Amino acid sequence: MAASGLAGKIRRVADNDEFDLGGCSNQKCLELAKAAFTDPFELKNMIKITFVVGAGKLGRQKYGDGLPADFMHALDAVGFDNDDAACCELSAAGRYKFQHDTNKNLKFVHVFPRVVAPEEEEGGEGGDDEGGAAQGGQRDPADVLAECEVADFRRMVEKNVTTYATKKRLLDSLREKLARLDEAEKKLIARETLDAPLQSLYDTLDVDGVKEKSKIVTVDMQAMIDAGQLTSDEKSQASEQLDAKLAALQTDLKKAEADGKEKLKAKLEEGKEKLKATKAAVSDAKPAALAPLKYAAEIQRLNKRLLGLAKLDKECNGKYTIEQLKGLGERPDMEEAMAVLKVRSRTWFESDEEFKARLKECLAQAAPAKKASGGYPAASGGSSGGWATVKKR
Repeated sequence: MAASGLAGKIRRVADNDEFDLGGCSNQKCLELAKAAFTDPFELKNMIKITFVVGAGKLGRQKYGDGLPADFMHALDAVGFDNDDAACCELSAAGRYKFQHDTNKNLKFVHVFPRVVAPEEEEGGEGGDDEGGAAQGGQRDPADVLAECEVADFRRMVEKNVTTYATKKRLLDSLREKLARLDEAEKKLIARETLDAPLQSLYDTLDVDGVKEKSKIVTVDMQAMIDAGQLTSDEKSQASEQLDAKLAALQTDLKKAEADGKEKLKAKLEEGKEKLKATKAAVSDAKPAALAPLKYAAEIQRLNKRLLGLAKLDKECNGKYTIEQLKGLGERPDMEEAMAVLKVRSRTWFESDEEFKARLKECLAQAAPAKKASGGYPAASGGSSGGWATVKKR
């Protein structure tokens, strides 16, 4: 079956389903992934679409040893992430995972598509709430992390919230939600009616769970300070935060002293010394290097090719060889692939300025481009393989 026909069948599924990719070439995998998974599915709940990509000795020729990697690379190229912990939940939208089932002697790739709420459900009863939840790939990470189980929280933070600055923004978000939950509790005690957003928050989040997550992030941030893992900007940010805490603590200390509360005074003095020690550790530590981009090598390779093509376009003045025209014809797809890689290289809660700084350093570290005989930088792995796929993690 042609890739377009199979993609149509995939787009029409409404529940978990399975498809056989036996005999599928690398090019067909790319076409299938682009046609089937570029656009989100209109679904209320997450589904799992399973693809058979390999088998044992009897079916090895049907699938080919490279099929699993080819299909996963094709999914990478349309912005999906490899996540071994992905399961049938909305937070897994835009992810996939590989499985080798030794009992069945088959190899599978399970895909969890991006989803949006079906149009006919918009505006219906509970439509706003369900619609927000169905934006699986577009949900605010702060909401996903606040609602998930603690074990999932630890896993997602470790993978997606990796710097001091992003952890601080996550902590601020969790504290803001705790404040809102406290507000809801006080209103309920006073027998006041909660508005819809506050009621939804109160029904969704567990206070103790959010508090535990706040403690986890706080411990992580302190560990980064102790290990000297703060960048220059993060050091300045942390110093300002510590100064503000010291000033507030000093005010409390004076009040405790004026009120004659010796136990409280001793506790505050102890806290003051800890803050001063933390500030000294921040000041004395050398700035850490910026975290590398997740797809640094691919972005560098694409950037070199795009720069080479821009130079070629300028120098040839409209007169090209067939090979040069072929390279220039690939430029729109390379630019699209570059955009996808940039988005996927950003971490959760990362500011535009922080990502631009990391991207600038990534591009600055790239080696000078090597020219091929066609007059533009050569791509590893063939004319399409140099830009269309993303290395499997």
